[in-house]
Amino acid sequence: MKENKHFALIVSLFVLIGLPVIFFAVSLFTGNWLFFVTSIAPSLAAGLTGLILTMQKIKKEKQTV
Repeated sequence: MKENKHFALIVSLFVLIGLPVIFFAVSLFTGNWLFFVTSIAPSLAAGLTGLILTMQKIKKEKQTV
């Protein structure tokens, strides 16, 4: 089964950057900054974990080729 590493990279970057931007816009619209503040930690945890694992797999694949 072929792993789609580029899709995983895009999803990790979206979680790391895109979700906080969406919650920032929601916070600007509603005036309730708790939306933005509570989205930072889960986005960092999920985004960085996915990004690190994806980058390790990409590097490992390049070394074997």
